[in-house]
Amino acid sequence: MRTPVEKLEPAVRDPRKLRRTALWLVAIMIASGVGIFAAYLKFAAKQAEDDRPGFVGRIDNKSEFGVVRQDASGAKLSDLFGKVWIICGVSVQEPEGWKTTREVLLRLNQRYAGRDDFRIVCFTVDPNQEGPEVLAKAAEEMGVGLPNWWFVGAGEEYVHKFLKNKLKLGLLPHQKDGKWVYDASLVVVDRDRHIRQATLKQGKYRRNKVTFDFEQAAKWDAEGRTQGLTKSNVETLEELLVKTLDELIAQPVTP
Repeated sequence: MRTPVEKLEPAVRDPRKLRRTALWLVAIMIASGVGIFAAYLKFAAKQAEDDRPGFVGRIDNKSEFGVVRQDASGAKLSDLFGKVWIICGVSVQEPEGWKTTREVLLRLNQRYAGRDDFRIVCFTVDPNQEGPEVLAKAAEEMGVGLPNWWFVGAGEEYVHKFLKNKLKLGLLPHQKDGKWVYDASLVVVDRDRHIRQATLKQGKYRRNKVTFDFEQAAKWDAEGRTQGLTKSNVETLEELLVKTLDELIAQPVTP
């Protein structure tokens, strides 16, 4: 014989307890939100104060290839790994295209003279017309040479793609009206093959990466666009470049 099921009475909830529970939950949510927001502000402030060189990309092992230097000797890109180096595209037979860049590089070559862990590497964008003899003549006229300063050539198409795709330069080198058009910006590579840029704070939390485009900086100076600067655009950019290089040279290779 089945026992009759007792009639269940609905639970009576205390409105005051419900309100207290709801208030506690709201308070916890607010506190958690404030904590997260405060942590974000703290992180953003730290990032804003962090003016270390920013990361742009990395030259991986797949980018390994051979080059021919100004003395006709062969070398590999991997010979530069573990060093701090500056790399750029040039046309030595059209010196006006990298005039200001060249002046900056000459000063850097003097500043870091004798360092075995620093290199300047200039890739000709016209390797078919600028072989080792032409590159050697340009180096001699500038008073620079190996091992610290490399003028190098490789296959034209490969060099152009390397400059544009691997180094993240703004233009694929090409000819227009019989002259080479290319991005002469300097690219800084650290000991771990990371491409680095200087960073500048803008506002409280924002950081901007700076491209070392000295030809553009020189144009701005010529146009009188130096608002807010105590020095010229070229001088200011060169100071940032030196600061970046000094910091990277002081860092060891990551184990």
